[in-house]
Amino acid sequence: MAEVIGTISAIITLFETSIKIYDSAQRDIKLSKTFEVVRRRLPVIIHTLATCKSNLKLQGGSIPEDVCQALDKSLDVCEVKALNLREIFEEIIPGESNTRNQRYMKLLRRLGKGNKVEEIMLGLAEEVQLIVNHDMVRSADQHQNAELENIVQEMKSIISLVSDEKGSEMSFTSGGGVQTNLNNINRGSGQQINNNGSVGTQHFNSITLREKKNFEFRGPVGVCLGQAPSIAPKLFVGRSAELDEMAEILHLNQELRRQKCLVLGGMGGIGKTQLAIAYAASRSGSYSSVFWLNSASEATLKDSFRTIARLVFDFQDLRLLESKDIFEGVHQWLSDPTNTGWLLIFDNYDDPSQFDINDYYPAVSHGAIIVTTRRSDHVAGSYLHVKPFQAINDSIAILQTRSNREDIKSDSHTKCLVERLAGLPLALATAGAYLQRSPFSIERYLQEYEKRWNINPRHPTKLLEYQDRTFYTTWNVSYDRLEKEDIDAARLLKSLAYFDNENLWHKLFHGGLSGTSPDWLHRVITDELDFNETMGILTEYCFLEFQPTSECWSMHNCVHDWTLAALNKNFEPELYWYVVRCIDVHIDDVDETYLQRTQYSRLAAHGTRLALERFLREGVIDRSAPEQLSVFSRISILLQRQIELVPAERILLQILSRKEKELGSTQISTLETANRLGLLYSDRGKLREAELMLLRVVVELYKGLGSDHSLTLSAVNDLGDLYLEQGKPDEAEKLYIRALSECEKVLGPGHPSTIRTTDSLGKLYAARGKTKEAKEMFIQALAGYEKVLRPDHTSVLHTTNNLGDVYYDEGNLDKAEEMYTLALSGYEEYLGPNHKSTLDSVNNLGRLYAARGKQAEAMQMFCRALDGYENGLGPSHTSTLRTVHNLGILYHKQGRLDEAEKMFIRALNGKEAALGPGNRLTLDNFSDLAELYMEQGKLLEAEKLVCRAMSGLGKIVSPTHPSLANMFKDLAKVLPFSRETNNTK
Repeated sequence: MAEVIGTISAIITLFETSIKIYDSAQRDIKLSKTFEVVRRRLPVIIHTLATCKSNLKLQGGSIPEDVCQALDKSLDVCEVKALNLREIFEEIIPGESNTRNQRYMKLLRRLGKGNKVEEIMLGLAEEVQLIVNHDMVRSADQHQNAELENIVQEMKSIISLVSDEKGSEMSFTSGGGVQTNLNNINRGSGQQINNNGSVGTQHFNSITLREKKNFEFRGPVGVCLGQAPSIAPKLFVGRSAELDEMAEILHLNQELRRQKCLVLGGMGGIGKTQLAIAYAASRSGSYSSVFWLNSASEATLKDSFRTIARLVFDFQDLRLLESKDIFEGVHQWLSDPTNTGWLLIFDNYDDPSQFDINDYYPAVSHGAIIVTTRRSDHVAGSYLHVKPFQAINDSIAILQTRSNREDIKSDSHTKCLVERLAGLPLALATAGAYLQRSPFSIERYLQEYEKRWNINPRHPTKLLEYQDRTFYTTWNVSYDRLEKEDIDAARLLKSLAYFDNENLWHKLFHGGLSGTSPDWLHRVITDELDFNETMGILTEYCFLEFQPTSECWSMHNCVHDWTLAALNKNFEPELYWYVVRCIDVHIDDVDETYLQRTQYSRLAAHGTRLALERFLREGVIDRSAPEQLSVFSRISILLQRQIELVPAERILLQILSRKEKELGSTQISTLETANRLGLLYSDRGKLREAELMLLRVVVELYKGLGSDHSLTLSAVNDLGDLYLEQGKPDEAEKLYIRALSECEKVLGPGHPSTIRTTDSLGKLYAARGKTKEAKEMFIQALAGYEKVLRPDHTSVLHTTNNLGDVYYDEGNLDKAEEMYTLALSGYEEYLGPNHKSTLDSVNNLGRLYAARGKQAEAMQMFCRALDGYENGLGPSHTSTLRTVHNLGILYHKQGRLDEAEKMFIRALNGKEAALGPGNRLTLDNFSDLAELYMEQGKLLEAEKLVCRAMSGLGKIVSPTHPSLANMFKDLAKVLPFSRETNNTK
């Protein structure tokens, strides 16, 4: 059956090639009516054969072997006709129109009677009619049968372009070959398939060849890549390291006569074919003859051997030779001891179950072979794993060459797009080709990709070098084969759409098993050996990749996108809730403060996947049971603690909405969720939304529980922290003092809530320049934490970092560095290098190094902090802007005034947008920019800034505040000169 399906695929490919030849020429020339009719009718036959192919796949092994053999022989005749049609299109359609008839006559004399295009089409339509209506097939519906009959009648009515020449010698009799006959009619020599009787074989005298077989080596033929997928040299990007490695592996050593075989393995769309062709083209001087062989099926591979034979032998008509003769002849040519410098490229050997490629290798100890495959485990040879582009510049280069856009490199969204597509050449080329013919910006393309993956399903972007598939279908073929080989592995692959694409390990999957899990999941997951075996199969198919350092499997971003869009068109609640259980079993009963630690970051990535808008739109939270709602709450806490703030917000919003509808807006559980959402808004830099949410919580808790309840006191402290972050120290102080008084009275001085408020008061005093009071508060808080918490608790680390701030403000840089270093060490160990708390300490160390004149170390710290903040919190978060401002100060010290100005302006504009122009934290930034303007001689601009800052500060601080006094000094410096400048102007 595999041979039958493979032959159908080969025939379809030949028809599609003929259509492309016609369409490419039709733009420039006017072709005859006959060719136009054939072109118009070919898609009907293609669609009918594709339906037949799908039907045969579903039947599997249910069709008897003798019927399969008869169908295969009948299809061989169709393949010969399809080959003849393609050859006519190739040789007749292109070229000068005034010689077209002469070339057509000459070709018909070579092909023989029955090979005019209308005769070929008639024969094909009749053969396909008989095949698809066989009792064991029955794949054609009423419409398809009617269309086929229309083709038959239309072809019979066509007046031929040329008349038969009497007396011309024809090698074939019309209609010779295999016939499939519904009515027991035989139109020529060959085998009959009779739907009304048993299948039998009739033997006829074979054709006597007029030529003597001569397969001797007559000299090399050079690089022959005419049938290979074409890619313009300028579109091939990067891969220099891979090309060098290929050259080293395939180097032909004349002293050590040994055949070299290189296996290029990797996932679909990674560019294996393009790499092999680029190697052949760039190393053409190393080989005397180079051939490309289409190894997608055994039928296409045999066709490639015919093409080689046509190039190297001097036969007038290769169709007079059996396929076996052609194959043996080419092998004899390659085996000649004087013909040692050849290279064969066996491309797209992705289905080893069809045939063994080793059977097609020349059995000699010379020459070189390249095999491109997704199943490298089935091919022997030196292995080179083709991976996605690692260098971001290579990915950008593909986008630029494909899109022909000059602004690709300067577009701020380009980096986001190439990182999202993760260096996959097919994905990048598809994006570039789409952008080349679309008005979309890169940002818009990325938005549409995230929203719908296949941006234009009606007209998907096609690339010339990927003739038979697109980015959106390239993995379908492998999945179809996987389903046949191991249905449980295919089901597991489908389930991976609901997990993150990184960090897939056995304990994660095992934790989610329950009594209600389907049988196939138990078969795959229960035993670790079975799980590893199944994941190994997915790895062999290049759907996954094993990461030895982490002992986990991972999946490429684009393959992951495909599993969701193509394999899960309908939402599967059972798979979704399985992933929920897989996460929750690892975080249930864990103190939420410990969920910040790096050991939980892998789980947070899978939790982020659960918060996809597509999943949440299915109503999983709205329809969940109360205990399931608690699970979602725990997952949202995990995400918030791991600074996965956007997905955490999506989940919390739906939980809050559900609780407000069912429990009411003032119920304690509802208010706890609202308080957590307010804290999340604060973490995201959405300070206005945070204030409204936290105020609501405090008011309702005061009403419901009273001012001395622990939940009320905690919410009051949270609101105070927000006011301090907003630059509202007076409001913050009132709340802190109230909370501290109640905590000491109700909970006692040693309670963690009391200690937390003491620490918050320390931060307030530090912000107000009261270093002595701040220091006392921090030392008291640190002593309290050390009694009730472990030394590695984040609250201990936070207070240590805060104490470092006080020492810095005091000018005690040695002690400050000690505190900062201690805090940073703990953060990095327990929270990871990119956690916000870690980055806060990194930023503080940068300030300290700058104060000590260690500008290189300071620059390193600021750049690390800025990169982390921008990736984790975004470019407009107040923490990001703080580091931007610090970088401006460092640039100023280095004399890099233009760069300093850019940093100061970015920080100032960002804070004005986030906090408001009159906010204390915004106003504090004015003086640094004013000082820079004074140094640049921009005195009027400096004066305006100082006056704005003084006006703003005068509204929120006392007239004797140090900040206001400093502003007066700045104004005194600049005022006389700016007035003089202004008068001059």
